[in-house]
Amino acid sequence: MAKFKLQTVLDYRERLESLAQQAHADALDRENRLLGELTAKRRELDSLREEFEDLQRKGLDAFEFSLYSNHIGHAMGQVADLVERWEAARDEVERRRQALCVASQERQLLEKLKEKHRNEAYAEELHKEAVQLDEVAVRQFRK
Repeated sequence: MAKFKLQTVLDYRERLESLAQQAHADALDRENRLLGELTAKRRELDSLREEFEDLQRKGLDAFEFSLYSNHIGHAMGQVADLVERWEAARDEVERRRQALCVASQERQLLEKLKEKHRNEAYAEELHKEAVQLDEVAVRQFRK
């Protein structure tokens, strides 16, 4: 059977798809890690706010009030930073997913072309075999 002339291109497309899958998985891992950090930081902030409210009810001096306010402000800044990083990671996941879709479609296109080539080669082989059998039959008939 004839060799598929675009096999090296197909191999390259398969490699690109594999790399795209890995990049997508890495982006998903990063997004999930950031989401976990964000969830933990939000819990920490909520806990800090509850503690601050409890202490306010009991009575705080100015230094403690300032200290808690600064700590809450810092935690809110960290949450905002994590939200931005998580949203960027989510966007990156979407870009990687789209790149993976493109790589997969390009590989599938070449695989369909390879299958078509294989089918045509098989049909050609069958045709050649039929011609040979016809020749044998004609020779046998002439004897």
